[in-house]
Amino acid sequence: MSWGTFFSEVITRELKIVFAIVFACALLYTTGIPITVLLLVGLVGFSCYHIYQAKLLLEWLSLRKSHGPPDELFGIWSLFASKVHQKNKAHQASDIRSRGLIGQFRKASLALPDGVIILDELSRIEWCNDKAEALLGLRKKEDIGSHITNLVRDPSFIHFYQDKVIGENLRLDSPYDPKIKLDIRMINYADKHLLIIQDFSKLHHMEQVRQDFVANVSHELRTPLSVIVGYIETLDDDDQPELEAYAPIFHQMKQQSDRMTRLVEDLLTLSNLESEQSSNHQNEVPVPDMLKGIADDAIILSGSRNHDIKLAIDSDQWLLGNTRELHGVFSNLIANAVHYTPEEGTITIRWYQTANNAVMEVVDTGLGIEEQHIDRLTERFYRADKGRSRAEGGTGLGLAIVKHALQRHDAALKITSRVGKGSTFRCTFPIERVMDPPFTSDEETPILDV
Repeated sequence: MSWGTFFSEVITRELKIVFAIVFACALLYTTGIPITVLLLVGLVGFSCYHIYQAKLLLEWLSLRKSHGPPDELFGIWSLFASKVHQKNKAHQASDIRSRGLIGQFRKASLALPDGVIILDELSRIEWCNDKAEALLGLRKKEDIGSHITNLVRDPSFIHFYQDKVIGENLRLDSPYDPKIKLDIRMINYADKHLLIIQDFSKLHHMEQVRQDFVANVSHELRTPLSVIVGYIETLDDDDQPELEAYAPIFHQMKQQSDRMTRLVEDLLTLSNLESEQSSNHQNEVPVPDMLKGIADDAIILSGSRNHDIKLAIDSDQWLLGNTRELHGVFSNLIANAVHYTPEEGTITIRWYQTANNAVMEVVDTGLGIEEQHIDRLTERFYRADKGRSRAEGGTGLGLAIVKHALQRHDAALKITSRVGKGSTFRCTFPIERVMDPPFTSDEETPILDV
């Protein structure tokens, strides 16, 4: 019933009662009773009626409306009680549905293979499931209402949470059991945060087995491959005219053995990069001088293709990092630009600083990369143009090595490209790794040891 209909019925019923009283007074007036007395009696009766109805309504309401309105209620009181009863039934039905949904949610949360924690706007735990208790060593009864960083004190987690790193995953050892490897993801909703914790110990073990296998196989291949390469170089010697007829065969064998050697070396390099979270042997890296040296090498590599190689050094800042790894990153990206840029194309190498980062980028006017390939370029052995990549002597591991080396320096690689226009490979380093050069301009530039 709508409120308009409700009030219409209320007015109609009350008017009926008033008309009944007026009609009774009119009849009694014909008997000679004064009109004032009749009106007073009618008013008292009307008031008593409403007082009695109000008493019945209050008694019914005090019973928590467990049943329908009493039959003794009339007029506005009956309509009001009916309206309250309808609303009460609707609320009861809604409560039943809500309890059912809450029960289903609790059952689902208990069945989840992942830990779930709900944090309020002050980063205090509002709720967590049993899996979160087990993975983080929480005690639900005692820890509800506690600040999450008081319970999970790992520095990487505190940094991850305070910076509100949304959309990225954090991997760390469980504070409860270091053998358990955790993957943590944070999701925002309203003014709260949802932490999802996964146990990826089995996946970590499988990944470790894979890395060990690749490293061991690559290491074991080194010695026999070196022997094979040595024999091929001997057979490919121009001083043996009796083998001249086989020269093309020996030359092809040497090319493939060299490619295999590069593949083994790249596999070992990638395995070493993956084996540790951060780069060892941190030192002060003179990036401007390093890029100048790599640019000179790129000119030699370009050879007769006559690339226009430009060097734009807009910052004299250095980086804190591993010299060998950073040299490998920069030279890999620049060499790729040389390989994939047509003759007389332009390759620009930039080094500059922004408010929060230092950036090294390589911009070329090469063939460009189709959009569907860009996100997968840093995967192992992924090739956007398989035939061309092999023809250029690539192993398919270069950008995977670049990605992991940058991650060890808290840096990121971003690739943008337009087919037929060229590509940009941008390495972004955090400002914490940027440093002033430790020498003045009139002092001797240090020699790079890569």
